[in-house]
Amino acid sequence: MADNLRQISTWSLKGFRKEQGNIELFLKLTRKDLDELERFPLPRAFVPTFKKFCTTYKRLEEEYRVGVSDHRTWAHGLESCAQVLTKKSLLV
Repeated sequence: MADNLRQISTWSLKGFRKEQGNIELFLKLTRKDLDELERFPLPRAFVPTFKKFCTTYKRLEEEYRVGVSDHRTWAHGLESCAQVLTKKSLLV
């Protein structure tokens, strides 16, 4: 998932309109992964971070649906989510 988010971020920064189809596909794939992951028990230490991540990601998804007004800020939000997943998963 973190790799998907980083790729979406890169596309958003380098050519949001041109990469719209790829961005939409990766958002859907990431949502599918999240929905699957929520079905399994997670390590206790990871649950608070995962819940916060899910809230943030849902907000970013919604922003995409209604129209991203600032692609740079949106891309940085996705990158931050990717970093949280990567860092926390290494510690758990």
